[in-house]
Amino acid sequence: MKTLEEIENLSPEELESKAAEKPAAVPEGLQERIRLALSAQEIVQERRRKTPLWVPFSALAVAAAAATLLILPQRGPKDTFDDPLLAYAEVEKTFQTISEKMSAGVDIAREASASVDFPQTVIDRIQSK
Repeated sequence: MKTLEEIENLSPEELESKAAEKPAAVPEGLQERIRLALSAQEIVQERRRKTPLWVPFSALAVAAAAATLLILPQRGPKDTFDDPLLAYAEVEKTFQTISEKMSAGVDIAREASASVDFPQTVIDRIQSK
């Protein structure tokens, strides 16, 4: 067996003559495997050409959904008050409820801050010694 450098130094004619001296051994069943591979490739390509069954149905569903959205009337928010003063009074009442709930939450946070500050105070005392 020749080294890679020896093979690279051979001329194309020498390579061709050496290749003709010993014919390459063909594995058994190669021709049958080639036929099977080609037929499998042809079957795959034929299946790719066919449109899948679900494509027309999904297109029909999209068209039906679009038609439904266009046909149905647009339902936006409904105005619940005819009188603007009543609407304003209701907004003030809502803000008052929010304010009450917020003040209760702020009170709870103030009480908790005293508990949170205590461990820090203890740590500061320990470190100062």
